[in-house]
Amino acid sequence: MDSNEATTSESVSKKKGKTKKVKRKVKSDEAPVQEMEQAEGEETEKKSESGPCFPPTFSVSEIKNKQRRHSMFLKLKEEKRKKKKKERKALGDKAPPKEVPKTIENQRIYDETTVNPEDEEVAFDEGTDEFSAYFNRLTNPKVLITTSDRPRGRTVRFCEQLATVIPHAHVYYRRGLALKRVIPQCVSRGFTYLMVINEDRKVPNGLVLCHLPDGPTAHFKVSNVRLRKEMKVRFLDNSRK
Repeated sequence: MDSNEATTSESVSKKKGKTKKVKRKVKSDEAPVQEMEQAEGEETEKKSESGPCFPPTFSVSEIKNKQRRHSMFLKLKEEKRKKKKKERKALGDKAPPKEVPKTIENQRIYDETTVNPEDEEVAFDEGTDEFSAYFNRLTNPKVLITTSDRPRGRTVRFCEQLATVIPHAHVYYRRGLALKRVIPQCVSRGFTYLMVINEDRKVPNGLVLCHLPDGPTAHFKVSNVRLRKEMKVRFLDNSRK
């Protein structure tokens, strides 16, 4: 029994000695690892201070993430700008002049065929134009606004509100009267324009504008009509947000 206890005590003491040696070795190995980590930390701090470093064959287009690609592009752009600024500061008076940005105005080539507004032929054409009295504000246009046959409530309200926007405008409801009979009455009463509002499925969808008495006539498509009250409600809702 005594011999067994002696052997077990010796084995335990040997194991303890081995564990102590291993701990010392681990402690000795931890020192260079800590030094390496400190050196790496200093290098990363220096890199962060100087800016992001990229490999020489790096391309921003290789980044698949859109947000990251955009941020990297801005960083590269800022680096180039700082680099150019340092170079210009180092050169001083010998620095080359700044590049003028390219725009549509400074890249436009002068066209010799463009008409000079002070040309005699242009002035003559403008003076003899049939609409020259309107452009020179010598005559005030008088507009008659009418609708298609049997209009609905929305079209009627649209015509009333349109008359408040157009100066010298009057609203006339046809009530089944043909346009061939309306036009002579407009000419006799001094109207210079006839405006017809068409509708489809109780909604305004077209506008015909005719110059009296001999034309020309133009047709316009109307879509997404909003009356004054609807626009006001929408504006208030947006302002509250």
